[in-house]
Amino acid sequence: TSTRDLLFRLQNRPSLSPDWLRRTKTQHLQVPTCGWECIAIAKANLKIHGDGSHRKDISEDRSSVVNKAPREMEPQHRLEGNVGRKGRKAGGMVGVNIRLRGDDPDGDVLIFGALGPEAGLVTVENTGDNEAEVYLARELDHETGTEHQILLSLTDGHLGQDNYITHSLLILVEDTNDNIPVFTELPPSVVIQEHQHPGVIAQFRATDRDSGAFGQVVYQLAPNQDAEILDHFSVSTVKSGGVLMLESELDFEVKRLYQVVVEALDRASLGEVNTAQATILVEVSDIPDQPPEWVSVAAVTRIPEDVPLFSPVGSNLPYNYLIMSTHQQLFQQTHKVLQVKAVDGDRGIKNDIKYSITGGPEHLFGINEDTGLVYSKAMIDRESADARNGAFILEITAMEVVKTGGKGLSISTEVTVIIEDVNDEIPKFKSESYVAEISENAQKNTPVTFLGQNMIPEVFDHDQGTNGTFKLFLEGDDNMFEVTPSMGINDATFMIRVKDQNRIDFEQTKVINFTIVAKEVSKKGEETRASVTIYVRDQNDNPPQFLAKKYEVTIPENIKAGAIIAKIKADDKDSGYFGTEGIRYTAITGPISSALVLNNLTGVLTMGDTAFRFDKEHISSHYLMVEARDEEGLGNRNTVELIINLEDVNDNHPIFRRDYYESFIQENSPTFTNPLIVEATDADENGTENSEVRYRILRGDQYGNFTIDSLSGEIKPNGVLDYELLPGDAQTKMYNMTVRAFDLGSPSLWSDVSVMVYIRDQNDNAPLFPVLDYKVTIPEDTPGGTPVIQVNAKDKDGSSPNNQIVYRIQTGAKDKFVINPETGMISISQGANLDLDL
Repeated sequence: TSTRDLLFRLQNRPSLSPDWLRRTKTQHLQVPTCGWECIAIAKANLKIHGDGSHRKDISEDRSSVVNKAPREMEPQHRLEGNVGRKGRKAGGMVGVNIRLRGDDPDGDVLIFGALGPEAGLVTVENTGDNEAEVYLARELDHETGTEHQILLSLTDGHLGQDNYITHSLLILVEDTNDNIPVFTELPPSVVIQEHQHPGVIAQFRATDRDSGAFGQVVYQLAPNQDAEILDHFSVSTVKSGGVLMLESELDFEVKRLYQVVVEALDRASLGEVNTAQATILVEVSDIPDQPPEWVSVAAVTRIPEDVPLFSPVGSNLPYNYLIMSTHQQLFQQTHKVLQVKAVDGDRGIKNDIKYSITGGPEHLFGINEDTGLVYSKAMIDRESADARNGAFILEITAMEVVKTGGKGLSISTEVTVIIEDVNDEIPKFKSESYVAEISENAQKNTPVTFLGQNMIPEVFDHDQGTNGTFKLFLEGDDNMFEVTPSMGINDATFMIRVKDQNRIDFEQTKVINFTIVAKEVSKKGEETRASVTIYVRDQNDNPPQFLAKKYEVTIPENIKAGAIIAKIKADDKDSGYFGTEGIRYTAITGPISSALVLNNLTGVLTMGDTAFRFDKEHISSHYLMVEARDEEGLGNRNTVELIINLEDVNDNHPIFRRDYYESFIQENSPTFTNPLIVEATDADENGTENSEVRYRILRGDQYGNFTIDSLSGEIKPNGVLDYELLPGDAQTKMYNMTVRAFDLGSPSLWSDVSVMVYIRDQNDNAPLFPVLDYKVTIPEDTPGGTPVIQVNAKDKDGSSPNNQIVYRIQTGAKDKFVINPETGMISISQGANLDLDL
């Protein structure tokens, strides 16, 4: 048995180029983003099953050859980059592989394979006689399995049944943010009493199947809800759960039902943040603080004037006792004039109502205190004195009966009874049509919100018993909604709520039309219909998407304040402010972000008016991140990379390495004592004309005695110089030239430097007398020391001592004459005898 350990690691990283890794005892292998969650660690244990020696039968010579077991060679690993979620190799194999290699001393073809219950996760493909590649056969999901064990096998086909070499492969799956939070504990509704003090009213919880920060959930009120929701409620995160808080008191009579949308978000810090929304229905319960309300009272009613009277045969009972007897209902129905109905103004309490006639001809009309049915107590004569143009005016009062039996608040109204006919009742909706809205992605049982004060979700039928009982149902809604309650007696407040949440998507359907029907359960089956229009309200469930994966621009390094650097653009699949219309470019981050100005509406990035200036010679490229958020900068966000490359401009002058230059040259010499070279450098980008330096003599050489090499900056004399012909002081001769260094940029920039050249005199001129002969006659008795004559010579050399003259008598003096060496004055020597006769 032989064992070799192999460890490699597949990690989710940005796209990398393929790379080969050298094998050590422990190897780490990084792979490019594979589009699914993938991290794997493999440990290969190499085992040979069986006795490792089998015989082959060779029919040709009947000899036996001992088969030698194959042995594994150095494993090799290859990565294939840039494979997306749907990216696959030919044959459907995922593009990350391990190359296996074996060796068989017999030269047999090796067969590689995979064993075990999870062998289907990989595909082993033989690529040669002794090589194979192992591919992931499908995407892996961290939430369904964090690790997978696979056994890789190797055989030459002659090891015998179930004998092979095996590798143990362990794949660990690393998580990515691919799951949205899911509400697991959510009360569909809560009931609170009106005027209840602020505090906690509900708790809820959501889970995220991801791990780490991706699986941590925080909670908030979903944005873009009605102002009343934001005023009355708040959401906070407490111990990994959500808490719905009441912030201010509610009034049942103002609104009895609130749809509070809460939102769960994961803690992803980069890229898209996954969110989920749910609706909690907050129902406000009533307290007794409102008087009764009329729900059915006809301002005018008509009855025939020949309404029959009830007069039981043989009855001697008083009239008042008669109407309170068991015949009362029959009497009242027979003499029915109209029926009023009031309900407790505190709809959540529903105290009983007692009715009475408090004004009008009480001798003609009575009212059932329990049902509100007004009936005739006597024959009605349209022409009687009690009638006013054939009509009677009755004041009817409805009074609450509190639970203790006492009297509560009351309300009164007047009705006019016109002596004519009687009408039947059928179910009726308070509104002829209804307009409502619902948020996309609303959870099941979420009620729609009716729009407008005239949208009253109530239906009534004032008939009694079965005739006043009706059922409610929807037609044409394609089974997306349901109405509750499904049946009512006399009156009902109904609610339309979501039945199939998966079909309510703003991006698919924006308006839904159907009909609500109220139909009597009696045989007559009268019905009423009302049209319902529901607008699907868009939710912010799509983040902005940039039009480019990254933005890269090139700008001159001397860009001016206010100049445009880049135009960033994103769009959003949602509508209105949730979509492209609401995108705001909210931030730009990076080392130089403070020097830039990002227009949050247009995405145009301009150069700011700050002291900062780009300098290509310092940094040639800048990397920044631009953030965009929808919902006017408050919603979902996304980021994109921006690369700013700088283009060199001629913004640096050539700089001489010295403040001045000087050199010496001998007259009549063709070269300087030491080479005279000026040198300047330019800090602009190398290899461009902006940094190419040239030289020229600007001034100080009016006679053109010098030249300069424009490339090297070396200065040379044009020929030999004659010190005596040069201007200047006799002792010192100097050229003070100005040399300019300039670059080849546009416009060209330059710098000047002073160059001083000192010329040294040579003794190249002999003294010269102005005349060749001097003659003078003197008496022979002239005493010694007497000056006779002065000679004068000149030397053209320009400097001392080359031009200093010393005199002496070369020949002929015979000691009778002497000459002053400095002045050239010839005098008679002391004691000299000039007698010609001697």
